Amino acid sequence: MARAAALATLRRRSRSRAVRHVQSGTSNWSPHHYDIIQWTIDPDPQAPIEVEYDKDNVHYHFSNGVVVHSAAYPGEAIGPDGGACFVGTEGRIAVDRANLASYPASILKQPLRPGDSRVYRADSHSGNFLDCVRTRRLTIGNPETAVYTMNMILIGGISLALKRSVKWEPAKGAFANDEQANRLLSYSKRPPWRI
Repeated sequence: MARAAALATLRRRSRSRAVRHVQSGTSNWSPHHYDIIQWTIDPDPQAPIEVEYDKDNVHYHFSNGVVVHSAAYPGEAIGPDGGACFVGTEGRIAVDRANLASYPASILKQPLRPGDSRVYRADSHSGNFLDCVRTRRLTIGNPETAVYTMNMILIGGISLALKRSVKWEPAKGAFANDEQANRLLSYSKRPPWRI
């Protein structure tokens, strides 16, 4: 409960200037952390994403002013096994699978107001799935979130592979004026395989 309240507080207070540092980069842990970004910064899923390449890290620039870094926050001890650090105008919140801290500590003690945004709460992925089968609600990791999350990871990986910045246009499902990057969006099929 404290995590959800802390993330909602950070979203309320610093949406236009929030910065997210992801310890896990674009590795196996990525989907577990990049989907959280959507809950906290609420990006426009149709707006272009500028992916800045910088010394084997990527920085995602969203249309609402938020920047997401694929590197750990400097000096933060929380998150070596996969975590995130949300940085806003009034402080930061660091979280991983076992820890939660805020700087200043008072951020985690601030109660949510009635009109504040709330994040979707689920204590178990499998339990959430079964509950959604019964209720017909969307799961916490719904298809749109999953596609957007995986696209973020893949476009970051393409930027890393090319060792340069790229601009992704989600509405087109392609990079803007970048044939080299667009060629990396799919593999050539080996005969006799075809779609």
